[in-house]
Order: sequence, then C-alpha cells, then structure tokens
Amino acid sequence: MKKIFTFLLLFGMSVVTLPALAQDIDESYAFVDKDGNVIENGSTVLCNVVEQYDEGGTEVILSGVSVKNISGSASDYIKMLYKIERIDNGSYQICFPTSCNTKDNVGSYETPVGMLMGNVQDIQSEWFPTEDGECVVTLTLEILSRQGMFPPTYLHKAWGPTITLNFVKGGFIKGDVNRDGEVNIADVSMVISYILSPQEGSEVADVNEDTEVNIADVSFVIGLILNSSVD
Repeated sequence: MKKIFTFLLLFGMSVVTLPALAQDIDESYAFVDKDGNVIENGSTVLCNVVEQYDEGGTEVILSGVSVKNISGSASDYIKMLYKIERIDNGSYQICFPTSCNTKDNVGSYETPVGMLMGNVQDIQSEWFPTEDGECVVTLTLEILSRQGMFPPTYLHKAWGPTITLNFVKGGFIKGDVNRDGEVNIADVSMVISYILSPQEGSEVADVNEDTEVNIADVSFVIGLILNSSVD
C-alpha cells in the first residue's frame, strides 16, 4: 500500500509540473515541423523514418524540424544549445544555420552563432544509426544580439523554446513512451502531455494500441509499472 501511495503522490506531482514547460521563453522564434506547424515548447518529437543518405547505403533518420522567425528582429543572431541524452550507436549531426557539428557521445554542446537564412531555416538535425537503437537529443534556442564588428561580441538576449528529438530505429519496450529503456512515472507524464497537447508523433503514446491516445493509455502504463513492482 505504501508503494502505491508513493506512486500516486509522484503521479499527482508530475501532472502539476507539466504546464511549467511553456513558461519563461521568448516566442519570437519557434521550432516547426515539416508541414510548418509550430512545435510547442517542451514537446518530444518522434523521428523513426529510416532513409538512405547516400549511394553507399548509409542510413539516416531526419528530424524534419526547422526554426521559424515568428516576430524576431532582422538583426537577431541565433545559437543552438543541444544535449545528447542518449546515443546507442552511430553519430548525431546538426547544421545550424550554416555550420555542421557531428558528435557520437552523450554530452552538452552548442552550434556556432549565426543568422537565419530566410524566415524558416531547416536545421538539418539527423542521426546516422549503425544498427537498431535510439538517439535522444534536447535542443534549446538562444537568441543573441551582436555588439561591435572586429571582433564581434554576442550578448545573450533571451532563451527560445526547448524540444526533445527522439530518434528511434528498431523495436521498443512496451510502455516505454519516452524511449529511455525503462517503464516508469516519466512515461505516464509523457502520455498525459500528449493527451493535453496532441502533436505529430503522439502515436507513440498509444500504448494499448486502440488507435487513440487517451486516459486508457495512462491506466495501461500505470498497470505495467505496478505489475513490474511486485516483489
């Protein structure tokens, strides 16, 4: 009983903290999907379509995510901070806005400073898997202003939105909605977030496979957690 009470307490806390993801950011810039739809701050984007990168058979999974200038100044500069939370194999590459960074280890990194090339800029975020696995990357936009010319100095102006890219190749653990290799309270929170804010990739939260993402999926994940907790 104590174990279930503790779980329900954590569950309640997770629901309360979800809206905080959308606060205290500059909305002058936004992440958008391949159809131009704005991706809400704090969202997770599932990327699982494997494509051929070159004639040599190299595989790549593209995020399909771009950055859009909503109401920012034409003189703004942008930098992307990104944290590779998990990379099972291969390498992750991000090109933004004109230079490319390639990494193959977990860690926190950042791109060079640059200006968007047009109103919408493809950031070319992609994972090159060598076998089945997962790559999880969190992206955060930083907006800067430029001072001086030789050499220029870039001053922090505001933080833009943050999203998580979940690149996946191969199978999953049942109920592991956030693809971290475990089924726990974080997966319950993610199902709830998809219910409250449906978006591209929400199908990953349909854990009971009834073609809908709803409270039944929350109950399904809770059931998996409680059953796996039996001593």
